[in-house]
Amino acid sequence: MKIKSQISDAIKKKLFNTFIINEDVFSLMAEKEQLSDKQEKYRYETNIENVQQSLAVRTYKKELVIEHMLDKRTYDFRNSLLILNPYKISLLTALLIFNTDVECMVKYEIKGIRGSKNYIICDNNYTKRHRVPIMGLYENAYNIVQIYLLDSHGQIIDMNKIMIHTPKLRGKLETEVKVMGQAENKGSKFMLVTGGYGGSTYAFDENGNVRFILGRPSHPYGIHDLGNGKFLYAEKSMRRPNFGNAHSVVMHEMDYMGRVYKTFLHPNGYHHWAVREENSGNYLVASSSVQDLSCENMIIEIDPETGNVLRSINVNDLFDKTYVTRSDWAHINAFAYIPEEDCVIVSMRNIHTIAKISLKDNELIWIIANPRFYKKTEQKDKVLKPAGHIDWFFQQHAVSILECDSTAHTYKIILFDNHTANRRPVKYFDKVEKSNVLILNIDEKSGKVSQEKRIPTSLSITRSNAFVTDKGDYIFAMCGNLKEQIDGYRAKIYKYDYKSGECVNEILCKKDFFSGMEMEFDIRGLSEPILGDKPIVVGKLKNLNRSKRIFGQFENAIDISLYKENNEEDCFENGLPFIPRITGNILQIYSRDHLIKKVYLYNEKEVYEQDYSDTEQKSEIFVKHKYYINVPLDEIENGNYKIALKIGEYNYTTDYWFKKTIFI
Repeated sequence: MKIKSQISDAIKKKLFNTFIINEDVFSLMAEKEQLSDKQEKYRYETNIENVQQSLAVRTYKKELVIEHMLDKRTYDFRNSLLILNPYKISLLTALLIFNTDVECMVKYEIKGIRGSKNYIICDNNYTKRHRVPIMGLYENAYNIVQIYLLDSHGQIIDMNKIMIHTPKLRGKLETEVKVMGQAENKGSKFMLVTGGYGGSTYAFDENGNVRFILGRPSHPYGIHDLGNGKFLYAEKSMRRPNFGNAHSVVMHEMDYMGRVYKTFLHPNGYHHWAVREENSGNYLVASSSVQDLSCENMIIEIDPETGNVLRSINVNDLFDKTYVTRSDWAHINAFAYIPEEDCVIVSMRNIHTIAKISLKDNELIWIIANPRFYKKTEQKDKVLKPAGHIDWFFQQHAVSILECDSTAHTYKIILFDNHTANRRPVKYFDKVEKSNVLILNIDEKSGKVSQEKRIPTSLSITRSNAFVTDKGDYIFAMCGNLKEQIDGYRAKIYKYDYKSGECVNEILCKKDFFSGMEMEFDIRGLSEPILGDKPIVVGKLKNLNRSKRIFGQFENAIDISLYKENNEEDCFENGLPFIPRITGNILQIYSRDHLIKKVYLYNEKEVYEQDYSDTEQKSEIFVKHKYYINVPLDEIENGNYKIALKIGEYNYTTDYWFKKTIFI
């Protein structure tokens, strides 16, 4: 077998002009690495089949492998090592590793195919230790990549050509993009779309060729770009029961190579939106209060180092009870941060409202909405007066700031007016089946708002966003969830001339999405190693409490194997209503929404209990959703534990057990 492997490696080297290993081999090499006890402290012996390290731990171990390779100077420019899809998340990527005798930079050029032009990018990293992130590869192709070594003046001192084979995207990752108009050369920029229920996060070029894709589906709200080459990624399946759509409670700080820098945990979870504060670097994330029977009504500020919640805003405290008629009464779905004022401009879909809120004072500053909506509320004096005609928005998404003068207190904002009113019907809704891009000007001192631009576009009933290009020449309407499919396509992108409002290009996407933006890769940042021994999983999940129950009480509980007899529709192929796994220091139990009320971990000395009976499902839309609930294991004493569950009114014992120990 070893001889065959050596022959195979020689053939690959001859064919692709580089040594090649895939992610599976890379992962096996990384398993041998040891991290500090701040990053990986506990070990679990268990009869649970699926036990895996956290994504952050896997990333840091792989980073150590790469650094050791560079320390040993194993590979040189002519005999480099290529790792395909190194972090098993960002599929159309590879990492090229080699040492040089002199310091130099690396530039590479991916030869264009399928109508697209050559893609050229430089890492601007002057070093002898080269870890070159190859981004922008084509799917299902033999990519020809020309590699250049450059001196400090940008002059070529050597070159080499390699070939990288990428797989065809299949199943949920298979997508199709159709560019209707003439392709335009955007240089190093791609169009990225993210979220939705049908697809993944991916980016495509001017010809609709997919050049980046995450193989790990995100939460339906997608990823949230942080503006520093990184983004926040909320796990789709690691969630918390809520009064509506269960929130993700596990979120990663990640880059476009798929490297996880840090994992954040939060007991109530995250939903639609997240941004990075420019002044502090802290993260503002949409969350829920839960304890006051509400959801999707909070913004929390998270310390990016510790995961601690530094402060929070609950809009229940800022509005009277007029429209608090349901748990998801406000439905925060986007916000933009103003660093000079420590304020946010927030979109609340279910009350057709854009509002400015002071984070430092916990105060509602003003409201943009049809004044009739607030006529009988305590907030009526907060509503900005229309200066001229305004075409009012309904169930809008994606407010962002185009211009901001905090000294003059003037602002220009853009939003996507979905223009539906099913969640909060109002008598004055015009029922026109068109969505719109709206640009509004706000004069805070005069208390007035005016409409600068309104561009009608295809009716996209939920999600979607709009943005203006960097130079201000064009407006993009990202219609992510069309009410009526167009030739089988679920989403459409329109490019409008900013001055005239004329549509200059259209792009169809086979699958729906939550939002989209133009993006380019930060190759310099992606080429830097991730090192250090700081904690990489931070924050807290829902409390795991010591229970007053005693070990003997479980002797009379029902064996879980009997559950299927009367509840077959709740069971999976294994005949049980749940599937367990351990990820890092979290016991995760896959089941239907709100089916499991409590989780017990017990032995003869201790009984721990996590209670999920504090919420109930208020929407038929989400009642059949399935996901992992999460039980933190780092809070319990070392030892052996059995697992029991409360489903409905009854406690059930299971055959599953685990033993927690500290690494030796």
